[in-house]
Amino acid sequence: MRIVGKILAFIFVIIFMAALLVSVLAYDTGRVAFNAPLVNQILTDIATQSDLIPAGLQWYAERQAQLRYDAGEVEDWQDEPNILKLLGFLTIDDWRAIRYEVLSDEILQDWISTTVDGTYAWIDSDERVPDIQWNLALFKERVASEHGRNAVQTVFDTLDPCTEEQVANFKTRLAAAPPGIKVPYNLCRFPDPWYRDQIGDYHNSLVLVLANIPDLFNLTAEIARGENPAGAGPDQIKLQLRLIRSAIRWAPLLPAVLLFIILALAVRRLRELGNWWGVPLTISGILLILLTILYRSSVAALMSFGPLSETPSLIRTETIEALMRLAVEIFRPMLWQAILVGVLGIILIVVGALVKPQVEETELSNP
Repeated sequence: MRIVGKILAFIFVIIFMAALLVSVLAYDTGRVAFNAPLVNQILTDIATQSDLIPAGLQWYAERQAQLRYDAGEVEDWQDEPNILKLLGFLTIDDWRAIRYEVLSDEILQDWISTTVDGTYAWIDSDERVPDIQWNLALFKERVASEHGRNAVQTVFDTLDPCTEEQVANFKTRLAAAPPGIKVPYNLCRFPDPWYRDQIGDYHNSLVLVLANIPDLFNLTAEIARGENPAGAGPDQIKLQLRLIRSAIRWAPLLPAVLLFIILALAVRRLRELGNWWGVPLTISGILLILLTILYRSSVAALMSFGPLSETPSLIRTETIEALMRLAVEIFRPMLWQAILVGVLGIILIVVGALVKPQVEETELSNP
């Protein structure tokens, strides 16, 4: 019976070491994931300090232009005067400049804070969906101001100078147009006397488009429109989040329970704690230290060859960098946790070694 108990204890030791790694990682992840102010701060830093948004804008513009080409909506990929084609040729530097002009840090901070606060309030509420409404008034004001004109100027500067044929084509269309009818410019950079009017025309067109957008954008309603009826509904998602949060909070109890199971199965004397508790704790501490050392390369490799393998390199790089900022917060306390676990294990090993075998009165339970 004693042998069977030790075999079972050994199995539980293996389970304990795996459970300790998972529980520590889960607890540290929950410490970040369910901390609204911390998530708000991290996401704001990512949005305002990285190139994730410019890279996303560049990728989206290129994708839209390519989709139109693949769908046969353009007749000539090189010469078609279409704004989507032009946006597809903007560089990351151009998109970075546009972002700073029309999407200020203040706007991004407000949108992120609204989204995070609305989402976390929804988890603990009885509402079916979160209440997330972005204030677009400041964004529209910024686009209508000199900042919007500067953004248009950035796009305009990427145009090639108009050829004589393009200028002649514009003059012909202008002469043939009825009075009061606006004649669009060719997608090239016109010389004087049309230069300033062309930039103003592009800017005014952008302002008119934004004028039709409400000052409050109901993000939740827009997401609900694309909701998949066959997928998990908001109520199910909320319930799952609550269950995950509860499981994470209680995760550290699992290794403790396993330790007491090992104690009941195999430990009969104080000196045996070194073998059955001290060794597993020491090994677990070492594994946790290795995890804190290797997580950077592991996260990068998993993302590069996993969910982000098909994304453009720039998007992949910026997304991995954003995820790394989250990982840094998750793994920040793990080194000290690993040291604590390892030191506790070493202490138990030393105590077990110092206890004399003949001291039978230190038995913890009857054989």
